[in-house]
Amino acid sequence: MKNNDVIMLHDHESPRWLLENAGPVIKYRVANELAKEKNHKEIDSLRKALLEDGLVRLWLNRLQPKFGRNDLHGTKTENYENVMGKLYDFGLRKGMKALDDRTEPFLDWLAEQVKLPNVGYFPVLYRILAAAFLAMTGYSENDAVKNCIVKRLETVYPFAKKADLSNVYIPQDSFRGFPRAFRNAPLINPEIYPNDEFKLPWIHDVNAFLHSPFIMEDAQLRQKAETIIEFILKPEYQRLKPGYGTIRHESGRYYAMGWSVQVPGFFDSGVDSRDFGRFLLLLSVLGRSQKARRHEWFTRSVSLLESYRIDGGLYCFPREFLPEKQTGPWVLGTRMGLEANRRNNKAIVCESTFRVLKITSNQPKI
Repeated sequence: MKNNDVIMLHDHESPRWLLENAGPVIKYRVANELAKEKNHKEIDSLRKALLEDGLVRLWLNRLQPKFGRNDLHGTKTENYENVMGKLYDFGLRKGMKALDDRTEPFLDWLAEQVKLPNVGYFPVLYRILAAAFLAMTGYSENDAVKNCIVKRLETVYPFAKKADLSNVYIPQDSFRGFPRAFRNAPLINPEIYPNDEFKLPWIHDVNAFLHSPFIMEDAQLRQKAETIIEFILKPEYQRLKPGYGTIRHESGRYYAMGWSVQVPGFFDSGVDSRDFGRFLLLLSVLGRSQKARRHEWFTRSVSLLESYRIDGGLYCFPREFLPEKQTGPWVLGTRMGLEANRRNNKAIVCESTFRVLKITSNQPKI
């Protein structure tokens, strides 16, 4: 795309430019989430085009009712977390029959899971991972999803409110048999995960809390969520080991613990290209929080986005900032593609501009 294609545009016209130039995903999301005046017939038409799009159908068909550890969580394209992340990015939400039919087995699975006692940290993680993506796509009012999210909120909030990180780690020789494979990962104090309920926040907790209207529209619950976000954006938290470390189960087995919420660019003004996709995802979700939007990191990060501004209120990130990889968790920003044909520069402008508009809009739609 040449600069003179957009030089006559003004800032407020960038959504219109996207509606005229983007593919079905971005067109639908702009009309449904960003346009100030909505023509319902036009949105219905765009929704129909979205659901008929080949790329969207491809990812919908990848959402299969499989519930094993290596089915829900992982780096493969067909893992639940990566498929749901893409469908969320595509704008699919509750009420679209194609999505409702495919998420029903996962809602049923979660309803059974929340009745079971904790038997290790993995089941707890998988429950909130499943619930988070269901909340992100509009199912937070489901009883099982809500129960899972509230339990995590009530687990993380007291720890975040206290904000004492002095005893997170203990010496690796505190227990016998610490595995050599984990020697570079600090040992997390078992007091942080009593009964396998991990008190430190996971990124899936943040996604769940900030995408749930029953939390965000309730003053008391939202205050708890905002306290957790405020805690995450403290330097003391950001200095914790990324991925947190190693946990020890009462059986004597050790496991790597991950999915912490360190944000790129917190201690400096730059963000590595390999972290930029994750950076955009974190800005988007944390932008739902008042505490985050008022934080220096957020305002500084928005200024960084502005450095990629081109003519007419549009944006263009380097192509490597928006990777679409064959492997890697969606939450790490490895699957950022929104356009089917990404070989031309216009597609990258569309994706970059849409991402920035979603981050900078005052009231992102759930």
